[in-house]
Amino acid sequence: MRRYRKYRGLTGLPNERENDPIVSKVRGRGGLTARQLSRLVQEVFDKAYQVKVQQEGLANARRFKDATTHWLRHTGASLEIERGRALKDVSEDLGHASMATTDSVYVRSEDMKRAASGKERRVG
Repeated sequence: MRRYRKYRGLTGLPNERENDPIVSKVRGRGGLTARQLSRLVQEVFDKAYQVKVQQEGLANARRFKDATTHWLRHTGASLEIERGRALKDVSEDLGHASMATTDSVYVRSEDMKRAASGKERRVG
């Protein structure tokens, strides 16, 4: 991020009063919209899938085919919760109206996965 900011002629880190967009448009002024950024990230995922298919074949590339911006959002939030970040903060970052939504989607679903994997474990 620091290299990108320096490339744009900015300081390495933003100050409190700075209102420059994190990712600027290629043409024109201002920052990318959420939709534009989502499309850009999806293009990168799609290209990674195509490259992986060419380099390693369909079987090894399969996990890249399913990669989406929604998957990235879900993965990021799950990792933040696993690392102990406050559920309230993750919920606010995700834009959920209620922490209950974040809890049911991210915390309870992980608890259910753990319980299911424990049932399959052999004792002894």
